[in-house]
Amino acid sequence: MGGAAPQKSEQKSLELLLLNGRASFLAVGQVHPLDIYKPQADTFLDSLGHKLKLEKWEKDEAPCLESALNVLENVKNHTLWATWMWNANTLPFGNLYGSSRHYGSYDQCLKPPWLHTHPQLKTKYCFADFLLSENSDVKKPTVYDPFGSTLDYVDSQTPYYLPLNVIKWGICIPAICSSTAVSKLAKVMYESGTLTTIASDVTVKHCQEAGESPPYSTGFYMFIALILSLVTTAVASTYYRKHVSSEESPNSLKTIITESFCMVRNREALVKDNKDEIRVMNGIRFLTAIGIIGAHVALYVTLSGANNLTYFEKFLDGIFVSVLNLEIIVDTFFMMSGLLHMKGLMGSRQNLFGVLWKRYIRLTGPFALIVFYLIFVSRHLNSGPGWYEIDETEICKKYWLRNLLMMNSNLKYSCHVITWYVSCDYHLAVLATILFYLYQKNRRLGFAVYAAVFILSMLIPGVLTYWFKLQGVILLDFGKFITNYRDTWHFNYLYTPFYSRGSPYIVGVAMGYFMSIYKPADYRKSVSKAWSIIATALSVCAIIYTFLMVYITVCREYDPLEAAMTAGTRRFLWAAAVCCIIAMCEYGTVPLVSDMLSWSPFTPLSRLSYGIYLIHTLVLQRYLLSHRSTHYVDVFSVVFQVIGALGLSIVLSYAMWLFVEAPLINITNHIFHNKSNSIESDKIHGENGVRHRNGIHHQNRVHRQNGLAKYKESSNGIQPDRERGENGVQHQNGFAKTKVL
Repeated sequence: MGGAAPQKSEQKSLELLLLNGRASFLAVGQVHPLDIYKPQADTFLDSLGHKLKLEKWEKDEAPCLESALNVLENVKNHTLWATWMWNANTLPFGNLYGSSRHYGSYDQCLKPPWLHTHPQLKTKYCFADFLLSENSDVKKPTVYDPFGSTLDYVDSQTPYYLPLNVIKWGICIPAICSSTAVSKLAKVMYESGTLTTIASDVTVKHCQEAGESPPYSTGFYMFIALILSLVTTAVASTYYRKHVSSEESPNSLKTIITESFCMVRNREALVKDNKDEIRVMNGIRFLTAIGIIGAHVALYVTLSGANNLTYFEKFLDGIFVSVLNLEIIVDTFFMMSGLLHMKGLMGSRQNLFGVLWKRYIRLTGPFALIVFYLIFVSRHLNSGPGWYEIDETEICKKYWLRNLLMMNSNLKYSCHVITWYVSCDYHLAVLATILFYLYQKNRRLGFAVYAAVFILSMLIPGVLTYWFKLQGVILLDFGKFITNYRDTWHFNYLYTPFYSRGSPYIVGVAMGYFMSIYKPADYRKSVSKAWSIIATALSVCAIIYTFLMVYITVCREYDPLEAAMTAGTRRFLWAAAVCCIIAMCEYGTVPLVSDMLSWSPFTPLSRLSYGIYLIHTLVLQRYLLSHRSTHYVDVFSVVFQVIGALGLSIVLSYAMWLFVEAPLINITNHIFHNKSNSIESDKIHGENGVRHRNGIHHQNRVHRQNGLAKYKESSNGIQPDRERGENGVQHQNGFAKTKVL
């Protein structure tokens, strides 16, 4: 009896708050009041309203409560505006089968037809995280008991560590509600709709009001002006070069700019097939890029909401679990990067700081354009309930300088999450340059330090894996990564830093050194056809074995020492096998394989790889994160999206090549080699899209005919050195030697 008076006092206070708040909503329409003392609800809406009033609401939250009750009453009367808002909500479903995201009707909530005529009916769309259980010590279930508790199932994990106690839900509510009020409202709605009381915590991640859109900043207009300026300059330069006077000075600023931006020259530089390039690397690079896009399609489908993740996990049963080892193909790019970088360094003496500086500028130029886009433009071209949680705009605004300085190996600070590779590759290039410097000073010292670095490149990931008791194949715990990929700490130790990814690069350095000493052009078919086929077959077997390591790991009980050995050796084995295939194609005879990898269309596609790598995730984000519903994952849908993303990325990367990459190459060559009296246009080398153009220039003689520049042996002004060109890149130590007649 003693507690009745305080309870009655609280109810009176709540009633006063409701009465005060109701005045602002009288214009909405007729409202049938709910009796707050009503002991039992008659309908679901009555029950929901009753539970809302039982929550503890602060004074500033009372208008939200009144608005919600007003909506419920008008829904009962079938009033259009209220039914419209209510109908935009859908209760979470399928979360026990792995569907963790539930969007409702995003567009219906934010685009009612009376948005501008009745502003008092404005709504907002909020996306919230629901923690269904506070039990953090969840374990993988061994047996599912159909008569057991649902809470026990929710507290479990899937075989690959996907948590079942977290869902993300988008709800449509009155615009007057604050974030704290939204949390209470969403919790009551979930518990009432699912007939459960297990929503222990609700965190509102983002809210967007109807009619709200981000303002166009100065940076947006600057980006548009920059793109228009680049396109205009390229078009004007192309037209000008067709009508150029033969008396024009080759070193004038006008000549430098127009030749650098000439689309005819840059297009020919892209497609020209050079005599001494390592053609098989073009095919390997492009096919590997397709694999990378496939992996990222699966990643973004999962991040943006897959409604059948449990089925996806069942697909991974057996040998198909090897899909989780797909990330190892990135090591192919690291290996090729080391190979090409060392070949460039071995050509002749050069300024090593100049080589690294030039490389930095060329890598950073296209990357800076992507950062510019993400900061000022992406929000205006993307919308949807899944976009805001993965939006990279705020991270780019905070850490853009850190990213452009190649200090983004930590995913938490990475502006464009895939660009950890660019910084990692550049760090390894610096390491390889230091090794080469020591080699120049003292060969014995250089070899000794190289051996030590090679051993450390395998020891470091192995020791870290053993110390932290991690899996030998890092994505075996992909469920933890998907939940919060930027805060997965072990990725920042074992996946993105250069000290854990060095072994394939160091293997490539050794291969580049070998190919510089024993030039393929001088040792063609020095390995017999039989031994070439045998070595290639063994290499393919090694690649398959490395890829299947994850299946072997799953079939065996976890052992820290075995996991450490796997983590330390698998990248080296993969890179060595790919190097062997390249060597057999260059020094021996490998039917079919060599012809397939040397297919001529691979040449331009390979040279576009840097742009493809930077752009393809932007394409995936635009497509997948703008969806208003979750995705069904199967092999066909992944293949379909890979083809679409690949095709559009090729088109966009071609545009980037014509207007950004190629002009930057040419201008950089003039800056670093202004004594050579002409423009050098290196061929593109990309490993995972990263170019290896070590400041190379080609010896060309320019003849003027009919006002159009003609180049001996190369109509686009690009002629690779016949002794040191591979994949269209003449690795001649960063020095350009060109004579203009």
